[in-house]
Amino acid sequence: MRTVICALFCFGVMAAPAWADQTDPRLDQLFEELRVGDALSANDTASRIVEIWSDSQSDTVDILLTRASESYDAGAFDLSMTLLDHVVGLAPNFAQGYALRGSHRLSLGDQAGAIADFSKVLELEPRQFVIRITLAELLISNDEKRDAYEMFQKALEWNPHDDHARRRARKLREELDGQEI
Repeated sequence: MRTVICALFCFGVMAAPAWADQTDPRLDQLFEELRVGDALSANDTASRIVEIWSDSQSDTVDILLTRASESYDAGAFDLSMTLLDHVVGLAPNFAQGYALRGSHRLSLGDQAGAIADFSKVLELEPRQFVIRITLAELLISNDEKRDAYEMFQKALEWNPHDDHARRRARKLREELDGQEI
């Protein structure tokens, strides 16, 4: 799980101040491709979106992200979290910093902290379908099926080709059938 999380959130970047990467003008076109494109190209398009989101445009932030992930993988969880705290302090508009910190918090059992970070991600980038799916799974684990269903639906608005989200939403819909949604 840790490797998947890191693969989603840690990519190389360029030198510059840390910007809100989610404002990259290429994203609108990629989201349109994701919505209307075929399922065969969806994974590539989604990967390009995540790559843009993961571009902090700051060498310092990139080094901190890399070291945080390496520390986490080595079991130095306190150091990893300290480095991620620095990431969000240096780049408060960099949604992926919060996403990685939230993922680490979640895997360490800090569900409240993870939800706070994931909420910040969605505040900065409402189209963040990966985090929406993660939150939907958290909602299911807390037996909040209606909210989970709605979160999956929101994720599918941005990435309609995500098989996992589609299957989970369909299953929830069946479970909730006959109940007000």
